[in-house]
Amino acid sequence: MVEIILLNEVSMDAIATSIIARGLYDLIKSGITFTKDAITSKLAEYITNEENIKLIAEKIEKLNLDEDMSPKAIEKRLDAAPDILKLLKKSETKATTQIIQAHSGSGDNVGGNKTIYGEN
Repeated sequence: MVEIILLNEVSMDAIATSIIARGLYDLIKSGITFTKDAITSKLAEYITNEENIKLIAEKIEKLNLDEDMSPKAIEKRLDAAPDILKLLKKSETKATTQIIQAHSGSGDNVGGNKTIYGEN
């Protein structure tokens, strides 16, 4: 049994907010100075529109996030900022493909295209 889930267009809702909150948490925990430029760099991993990235980064910088916050606390702070949510909803995300597989029995468990070389 193979189960494949494709997420090609992630809408900017609770899932995206959660992913961004986790990215911000990782940024804070890494010890990098939490600046607009650092936030912009992290957001660029998820959002394609550079203008929105800059606007969102400015607003996130003003949220006073700190190293004592969990990813869930950061997510709640984002959810409580309607101007950030509005910008996130208007933003296009980068295409994401996620493959989740469960395999039982004999045979291959290949996620994607299988290439076999040298088989006669």
